[in-house]
Amino acid sequence: MLSILGLALLFTSTVSATQCKVVPGDTKWPTSSQWKALSNAVGGRLQSVVPPAAACHNSFEGKPTYNASACSDLLERWSVDQALHYQSPTSVYWDFWTNGTCALTTNPDTPCTIGTYPRYVVAAKGVKDVQAAVRFAREKGVRLLIKNTGHDFNGKSIGANSLSIWTHQLKDVKIFESYADPSTSYTGSAVRLGAGWQGGEIYELLAKSGKTIVGGECATVGFAGGYIQGGGHGPLSGILGMASDHVLQYTVVTADGRHRIVDAANNADLFWALRGGGGGTFGVVTSVTVKTHDTPPVSTLTLDFTNGATNASAFWAGLTAFHGHTPAWAARGIYVYYEFSGAPSLTIRPLLAPHLSAAQLTSVVAPFLRDLDAAGVTYTHNITAWPTWLHAYRETFTTEGAGINMLTSSRLIQAQHLTPANNAALGDVFRGIAEDGKVVIGHAFTPRTANNAINPIWKDGVLLPLYNYFWTGNETQEQQWEAVDQMAGWDAKFKALTPGSGTYVSEANAYEPDWQHDFYGQSWARLSAVKKKVDPEGVFWSRQAVGSEKWVETEGGRLCRV
Repeated sequence: MLSILGLALLFTSTVSATQCKVVPGDTKWPTSSQWKALSNAVGGRLQSVVPPAAACHNSFEGKPTYNASACSDLLERWSVDQALHYQSPTSVYWDFWTNGTCALTTNPDTPCTIGTYPRYVVAAKGVKDVQAAVRFAREKGVRLLIKNTGHDFNGKSIGANSLSIWTHQLKDVKIFESYADPSTSYTGSAVRLGAGWQGGEIYELLAKSGKTIVGGECATVGFAGGYIQGGGHGPLSGILGMASDHVLQYTVVTADGRHRIVDAANNADLFWALRGGGGGTFGVVTSVTVKTHDTPPVSTLTLDFTNGATNASAFWAGLTAFHGHTPAWAARGIYVYYEFSGAPSLTIRPLLAPHLSAAQLTSVVAPFLRDLDAAGVTYTHNITAWPTWLHAYRETFTTEGAGINMLTSSRLIQAQHLTPANNAALGDVFRGIAEDGKVVIGHAFTPRTANNAINPIWKDGVLLPLYNYFWTGNETQEQQWEAVDQMAGWDAKFKALTPGSGTYVSEANAYEPDWQHDFYGQSWARLSAVKKKVDPEGVFWSRQAVGSEKWVETEGGRLCRV
């Protein structure tokens, strides 16, 4: 695999060797007795990390680890069962970020080393566990990171030589029929969720009372972590906005180890930052309280067309026509999830229209279908009305994979960029990307954003295409660098056609050189000020997060100030 630790040096400056996080072998690395004291403080919930795939290797750090039965289970589930990863205190969804040093294998003689996995993890069961871990990392100078599910495109929940806090077991919940708190005038329904809750669990819980939230498209995404702290978009964003628009209150352990209530009346600047400013850098969120909403009836369109039934020119004309209709759909609160590749093939699964009947949706999409007919596209489609959006969600959205090697980039395309001429030019870029072997996963919607830290470009956003490079794991170092360069080249083409825009902090290119502008936009200066206030020592660090520019991850995974 490509050396992630080497890639970390891509955009770095001179390192101040005297201001670094400690690593094993340093004289200041915590002693065994100090680690034991931390374990005692967290009720024995401190674990020394063994890489998840070690069961398929003969040994790890001199100790035998091979287990034929466990390895067989890993080989069967690794790339298809997300639970294997989110139920682990250390495993992450995207193998790309592990550095491949203890990869899944059928050859047990293959070496297994720690790579970018943390050295220790606290499997937190409560706030006091989180506080103890934060205080230990600050006092001992150990790199600290946070993991809930491991569903993070940019590898923020994994890091070499670190102490990790696993928040997935924080599952407290309280439902409010009428919320009452002096920090807000809001008196509607709400729910308070521990940090370990995942989107799909919340949907099912609230559906029992006819309620829902703005959550993600993927059911296993941890709700309170990087998802909502980065803004959080999902199938109902077209009518309700981003997830972070609905936050009423957080509880957070900050860098000083204090457990704080964070809302509009308490720590208001931090409240603003945690609603769109990105995860992993301002503190450890232990719970979040959000507004809930009546679950709407919806209608959906599912549609497929491929090159098997349509010639290539017609296919790409059809895709461009599809993109051309998205501004009008988004203006009606419609959300679209779609995928296409250079096969070529397009799958819309689904186009979700809240509060529209099947007949109304048929009328809305009729101009698009006429365009497909005129272009000579052969397609199959289905329009269905559902009593609630959750019924549609269960039946039309598909489960995502995990345990794969994937490098992602994206661009937020605004309504102003979808004029006929510019849309045609964007179509040429999309075709080039797909024929270059990338798989594009797209979202189409326009959120109604609130006054929070989300990049302001979102208010005019329509399309968020993610273009993904999937590694085989057999690429040479040169080929891997070429792939990174190719991704940067496609980024440049999109930037040229979308001036003034940027992208989504949680689904972006981890090696974007202009990330402060593209990810955070006009919110950057204020976010930087909040970071300086709440974490002046840099206890929290994650890739391309606010404050990360003050540090560099050097060869070997050591974090040092620049």
